[in-house]
Amino acid sequence: YIFIGPYQHPGGGPYIFDKFGNLVWDGFGITGSTNAHDFKVCQYRGEPHLCFSQMNQRNGYGVGQGLIIDHSYRIVASVQTGRDAMPADMHEMNVIDDEDSPTAILTSYRAIPYDLSGYNITTGIGWLSEGMFQEIDIQSGEVLFEWYSSEHVDPSDSQVLPDTTDISGDGLKRTAAWDYYHINSVDKSKSTGNYIVSARHVSAIYYINATDQSIIWTLSYQGRSDFECTNFNFSYQHDARIVSENDTHTEFTFFDNASNCYNQTDQESSGRFITIDHEAKTATQTRRVLPPGSISSCSQGNTQLLANGGVFQGWGDKSWISEHDADNNLVLAAHFTNGDAVTAMNYRAFSFGWESTPANTKPAVYSYARTKDGANQVHVSWNGATTVATWTFYAAQEIGDEFKKIGSTGHRGFETIWTSPEYYAWYMVEAVAWDGNSLGNSSYQPTFVPSSVLADHCDESGCQAATTFGPMAI
Repeated sequence: YIFIGPYQHPGGGPYIFDKFGNLVWDGFGITGSTNAHDFKVCQYRGEPHLCFSQMNQRNGYGVGQGLIIDHSYRIVASVQTGRDAMPADMHEMNVIDDEDSPTAILTSYRAIPYDLSGYNITTGIGWLSEGMFQEIDIQSGEVLFEWYSSEHVDPSDSQVLPDTTDISGDGLKRTAAWDYYHINSVDKSKSTGNYIVSARHVSAIYYINATDQSIIWTLSYQGRSDFECTNFNFSYQHDARIVSENDTHTEFTFFDNASNCYNQTDQESSGRFITIDHEAKTATQTRRVLPPGSISSCSQGNTQLLANGGVFQGWGDKSWISEHDADNNLVLAAHFTNGDAVTAMNYRAFSFGWESTPANTKPAVYSYARTKDGANQVHVSWNGATTVATWTFYAAQEIGDEFKKIGSTGHRGFETIWTSPEYYAWYMVEAVAWDGNSLGNSSYQPTFVPSSVLADHCDESGCQAATTFGPMAI
């Protein structure tokens, strides 16, 4: 399945689609007016769950919390930053599964007073926005580790000066602090426990010591770096993830934006696989995954390595997703906005297996008949259900009568439409699994038959939406 969290449009929220483009789960109701970023399957207490950052959007970052929901789309845990940190930011909700003590890595942004006289801010104290992250015990809320960029990375390393981009900030006030660092991903090494951090505005990737917070190494093409980039360049990157490491080599992936809409190091964005040789002090690209067409993502985006060696990529502000096989051949490309929603963005996109038979909801049913002399059209869906193979239809003329089976049809897309052999006033629909077992029933639903006043605006499939007021029906 495909997992996305589009935003900057009225229907923003977490969504699941199948690989044919059919909607599986609409999660708008769980986030309401807030955004859902980094929406994906995560392991929590040994079981697959869904995790995402629930955010109120700010200029280039977010303010909110991390949420974990179960197979029935119920919230089972929320995670907030601790100590004196600002609320969690949109850029990372990384659950580190331990069945006894699971943790989560959250990022955050904090504005601090800072001497920015070296950047032409000389009429008083300036404001610096620093990036930070914490690893937090999900159950207790205890902060196990935290790291602040201003304590380790000097603003002179930034490649985005004050008041030079739409999200840089001018540094003159707290609400427009200079975002010199722009942290956008944190991953934890399974072998060392150290952290790999991506920072967009310094175009650098850092490896952080989990014991003393020091920077063990830095990789950058344009700035300060401990390694020579032998066969690639990169800039304004996102989503650095460790693949493997040993005493001499570290392999990781990241999404190379190669642009921030103002400056550019390549004509198109891409997913890059990099191997660092710690003895030779070199960084070598071993694989590059190109976009479907020439896509340059000015912001956001991610590169997900799949279990079969393939790669799934989200193209950030361009609203594209793509899947590539182990040989980089394109196997899927999709654009999930229409021409009227060109402003919609998606921070990250993922591909995961997922199974759900929601325990706290029922199939939704709507039955329609143009007249009581004709057949019914019955619409049925079950938001989030992935295990339905067949819908079985039961009907009666009176709510107190026995409901009898009148037909069945295969599950087709998000909403299945079935035409009954004759008119019935009441319906109930049963969801059936591939093995023939019942998954659950809908509530009893009456059939809608339009009145004579509406008849001219209806056909066999339904009635058109009202567009204005008409004469009063008597």
